[in-house]
Amino acid sequence: MLQQSRLPHALLISGIDGLGKMAFAERLVASLLCIQPDAQFNACGHCHSCQLLAAQSHPDHLLVAPEDRGKQIKVDQIRSLKQSQTLMPKVSAAKTVLISEADQMNISAFNSLLKLLEEPQPDSTLILLSNNPQQLPITIKSRCQNVVIPIPDTDQAMAYLRAQDPAMQDKHWQALLKLTQGAPLAALSLGDAGLEQSRQVTADIALLMQGQGNPVQMAADWQQYDLKSVLLQIQSMMQSKIGQLLMTVDNCSVSLLRPYWSIVDCITDTLKLISSQNNPNKILLIEDFMVTVMQHAEQIHKLQGTHR
Repeated sequence: MLQQSRLPHALLISGIDGLGKMAFAERLVASLLCIQPDAQFNACGHCHSCQLLAAQSHPDHLLVAPEDRGKQIKVDQIRSLKQSQTLMPKVSAAKTVLISEADQMNISAFNSLLKLLEEPQPDSTLILLSNNPQQLPITIKSRCQNVVIPIPDTDQAMAYLRAQDPAMQDKHWQALLKLTQGAPLAALSLGDAGLEQSRQVTADIALLMQGQGNPVQMAADWQQYDLKSVLLQIQSMMQSKIGQLLMTVDNCSVSLLRPYWSIVDCITDTLKLISSQNNPNKILLIEDFMVTVMQHAEQIHKLQGTHR
């Protein structure tokens, strides 16, 4: 696109967490700012621009991100960005802006950013990163060219993970990938703590499905984990069970599909609430989820008893 003078003024790089979106964006920024990139558009890494960028002091680049983990990008940050965009490049031939967690803005910040996207500055590229592009207003998304980073297939992900830690068993990498929707960087970051989480959640769900769990205690225990990865693990477990039921054709298996699908629906709804910007009480949310699982588990036991 750059060679054909078709590079858009705004890019939206989206995909689930753990696919390397930030690394991809940082490499793109370095290439755009480099004074002497090579024929393959790679930054040289040695010029004055590359040195400034490596020192995080490049005057033609701006990073915008939430000031604290879990917080929103403030409207004042976007206003400051708009003001900096009126300045001419000082070192490079262009200016770049990288907005991390772009979906984490309030309405005022979105509206301020929209004005900037509607009146793009010359020789300036805005790069938005988002794990949840569905939370971005359509007015923002429609003014960006979307670049979706895909989830690698299992063989690719496993090959990468084996290279990072050859001592780790394949079954453990596979368990971690289930916690992260197949994102290898996220699986790598979980490590041994993720394996312990996987074992504990598996044991807790078994108790809930037997009607023996304590939702209040379990919900408190689960707060030490990444709740999204916990729900993804349970989702994978339920989908595997549904797959087994679909492989059989007896009346009992068919009748059991409905409560298992209901649990999957509940997981989906809980994931949406956890990912929302409304800051729900996560302990109460997980307690309610567990109670719902136990209710469906009771229905499953009744159906199994009916068909015996």
